[in-house]
Amino acid sequence: MSDMQNEHSQEETLAKEAISPVQPSRASARRRLLKRGVAAAPVLLTLASRPVLAWHCKSPSAWGSEQLNPHTSLATNEGHKKWADETWTISNWVSNSDRLGVGNPWAKLYAKYNGIKNNSGQFDYTKVTVAKLFGNVPGLGRPSGLSNSAYVKVVLSSGTDFQKYIIVAQLNYILLAPLASPYDLDRCVTLAELKKMASGSYSPPNVSFVWNQTDIVSYLFNNWIVQP
Repeated sequence: MSDMQNEHSQEETLAKEAISPVQPSRASARRRLLKRGVAAAPVLLTLASRPVLAWHCKSPSAWGSEQLNPHTSLATNEGHKKWADETWTISNWVSNSDRLGVGNPWAKLYAKYNGIKNNSGQFDYTKVTVAKLFGNVPGLGRPSGLSNSAYVKVVLSSGTDFQKYIIVAQLNYILLAPLASPYDLDRCVTLAELKKMASGSYSPPNVSFVWNQTDIVSYLFNNWIVQP
């Protein structure tokens, strides 16, 4: 084989590797971390690459069952279908930035719940307090440790991982789930379940163990419901 042919073959191999799914060895490593209970989101981010414009979202019960028994066949579960990954990240909420044409998250939230404006009648997403958010957006579960006067933007920047993930998961849901495909968040998890998770202690349906805050963050991260 000539040097030019060899170089071309190597480029093709690299291109295929760049778009290939997570390798079994990496998937096994991720499962081992989860089983040991040390599956922090930043660690998992280094172990697996997300498919471009696609996510594998499993329901809490399917995810919990699979952690108990990784060999369980869940091929018929709705969570194994693919939907476009067009939810807002935590960073999008911090900067009020668009992602993949979904729009600016705080603008969308204000259009639906204008009670989050400040007392002077103006809207500034950087000044929306915890009290304003949870007092004007119905159906949200409030994680513990939040001061009423704290700015939500600051919480999403420097709060705990659990506070960040659970707030963004619920906000993404209330704005995107009612829309048509490709969002389909309601086919993965319900707002009622997310609200239960906000307590920090959650037992998935038909699963015999209780998740703590780390488990909840791991679920939201690994099922692409919330990304950093």
